[in-house]
Amino acid sequence: MLTHGSLFSGIEGFGLRAALAGIKTVWSCELEDYQTLIIKKNFGEQHEINRDIRTYKSPSFVDIISGGFPCQDISIAGKGVGIIGERSGLWSEMFRIIRKVRPRYVLIENSPMLVVRGFEQVLCDLSEIGYDAEWQCLSGTDFGIQQNRERLYCIAYPSEINSKRSNQESIFRKPYLSGQYTRIYPGWRTRQSIPSPKFAGKSNGVPDRVDRTECIGNAVQPIIAHYLFECIKNFNNHIK
Repeated sequence: MLTHGSLFSGIEGFGLRAALAGIKTVWSCELEDYQTLIIKKNFGEQHEINRDIRTYKSPSFVDIISGGFPCQDISIAGKGVGIIGERSGLWSEMFRIIRKVRPRYVLIENSPMLVVRGFEQVLCDLSEIGYDAEWQCLSGTDFGIQQNRERLYCIAYPSEINSKRSNQESIFRKPYLSGQYTRIYPGWRTRQSIPSPKFAGKSNGVPDRVDRTECIGNAVQPIIAHYLFECIKNFNNHIK
């Protein structure tokens, strides 16, 4: 069975969907207190959580490392400093751990603006340690859900794995998922026909309202996370 470790874990959206794909999450890394409480609630008090990627020195081996490193310096809503910025520059710490662990697969999530604000650095770093990579920009509307939030997803794997491939199809397989997962809004057939989501708004007296809303805003879209793990499983099963 494939194993998974998560960096910049948030509420561990990747880990929850890895579990749905039959992949065990061995460890997480999350700085924020509230998000850490959510991880412990869902994965148990004994689940390994490192609180600061900058001091995470000895992660155990896992087959898959996922991480959505901070996008504040990359996103179109930011100042556009790019991957050299103070927060998005934490990619270097994620890369340090990838280089140390050498997982079979790396799953990266970020703003589509990464393509012009530092993606070449990500690809060069991965290539330096012998990893090939594929990437796609995917939106929730590609999966029939009511959130047009496009993100860049990159899946990397060692070149020796690539050389064992039985075919040259992309690791990103279509159709995205079986009908039981994609028919969430069966009456809407195109992106244009999907209505805009309602704004979360404000509500007084709700405990941890700000923390909850922030967690939702920063979380990976569950259906896409599940699809990505299924892609990795399918790809891994065809390696000779």
